Amino acid sequence: MNWLEPVSLAGGFEAYWAERPSRLRNTVQRARRKLARRSSTSIDIVSEPGEVLSEAIEAYQAVYADSWKGVEPCPQFMPGLMSLAAEQGALRLGLLRLDGEVVAAQVWLVHDGQADIYKLAQRPGFDALSVGSVLLAAMMAHVMDVDRVSTVDFLMGDDAYKKDWMSVRRPLWGLVAFRWRDPRCWPALLRHVGGVCLASARQRVNWGLAAIARTTTPSSAE
Repeated sequence: MNWLEPVSLAGGFEAYWAERPSRLRNTVQRARRKLARRSSTSIDIVSEPGEVLSEAIEAYQAVYADSWKGVEPCPQFMPGLMSLAAEQGALRLGLLRLDGEVVAAQVWLVHDGQADIYKLAQRPGFDALSVGSVLLAAMMAHVMDVDRVSTVDFLMGDDAYKKDWMSVRRPLWGLVAFRWRDPRCWPALLRHVGGVCLASARQRVNWGLAAIARTTTPSSAE
């Protein structure tokens, strides 16, 4: 699935933010107050080549490696992508610093009036401060009010939190073809079919567990 948000150029971020769920707006507001009480909090958005970008890329890599997402399988891909995007004016690399330490980092790509949210990462132990949400809101404001994009796209993924930030949900369809008569294709075919079956089984188990939880949870009237 794909989540995206059409942007009203007339209203910009203010109009967009007013339409977000109150729980999201309240979460970000409380987090901003908490961060403001710390000794030093700052947000930087790096977009141009140079020494500042090199330091920002290193900070992003450190945060990403320390996050739950772990290490990238191709370590040179993201630095190369960010450097190339900066040369073409498409990079928006956001960093949130707390007491001098970068604790959240996000890579966005802006092109042809669209902002793509490409990578999000934050250090463990900062969930209570909602640093990722605070940085995401700042990035939204920048691409809407400074870059004046017409669309913000969360790309692939149907994570539950995305519906608070986006209003449009679209299905994504793919096509995979195999030459089933060729034995060389059989391993890939088996991996694909097995993966689809496993994902379907997991989904059915989750649905079953959710149904059991609903039927066994006592009502508030009892």
